[in-house]
Amino acid sequence: MIEVDILELLKSNARISSKEISDSLDIEESLVKKTISKLQKNGTIVRYTTITNDEKLGKAKVRALIELTVRPEKKSGFDRIAKKISEYPFVIDHYLISGRYDFVLIVEGDTLHDIANIVTELASIAHITKTATHFMLKKYKEMGAVIGDLEKESRLIVSP
Repeated sequence: MIEVDILELLKSNARISSKEISDSLDIEESLVKKTISKLQKNGTIVRYTTITNDEKLGKAKVRALIELTVRPEKKSGFDRIAKKISEYPFVIDHYLISGRYDFVLIVEGDTLHDIANIVTELASIAHITKTATHFMLKKYKEMGAVIGDLEKESRLIVSP
């Protein structure tokens, strides 16, 4: 399916030109442009983004993964609570998951104190019964892209 093939190319490189896509898939460039426009209009393509190595900027944000246990609402289940949580600007990613917890969030702040305030704010939302917070210490890979050069990383060998 042409749409899926175009999306795969865009996912691997959002800057790829319609000409490069048409050459790669052996289709007309006008069809590529028309398909991308359709995918943008119908909400399949939500946003184009850039993956960055924040350490190179000198001021990386503090990120945490927060697991939430939620008591679903009688008529809307998890959806109304999820909508409220997703509206917070500090929530980067938000998923309904299976297992011990119901939601997993990735949140971002400038400091550890910001993350503590975020957890407090989330815990005060009605129907949230439990939280678990995990701080992200180092980013090795994001959205399929390896961050930095893992081969150059060096640490002293730990031996008994």
